[in-house]
Amino acid sequence: MSMWLNLAKTDPARLREARENPELIDALFSDEDDPEQAADLHEEDYRTLAEIAEGRAAAEEDSADWTSAYPWLARATGHGCETVEEYDFGYGPAFLLTPDEVRQVADGLEREGWTRFLELGPYYAEAATEGKGMIGGIS
Repeated sequence: MSMWLNLAKTDPARLREARENPELIDALFSDEDDPEQAADLHEEDYRTLAEIAEGRAAAEEDSADWTSAYPWLARATGHGCETVEEYDFGYGPAFLLTPDEVRQVADGLEREGWTRFLELGPYYAEAATEGKGMIGGIS
């Protein structure tokens, strides 16, 4: 069974709306007819990401716990983030990051060296440059 990390860049107003009205998250991720919105979405194979992170953690940090070894990658995938418990992606609730948090995550991913391995780093960097927040989850 596959697991996908689903991310959507969004503006601060939509983050507030998602907190208050979680069903809006569905529309954000299912609006296939809007090419502009599709450009703001990103998917990453979560199992592959976790395997790469575990391998790096074992080799570089002598640890099997990649979420501790790479806290910014963990945050980029929803660990330790604000959640919207009323919206379940399938493997947990939706998570939210403010534009400031997105900038911190983008910087952290670069420092941890993830821009070389995954498309996740450049996606967060682009969101930070655009002043966007992030809504995500694992399905």
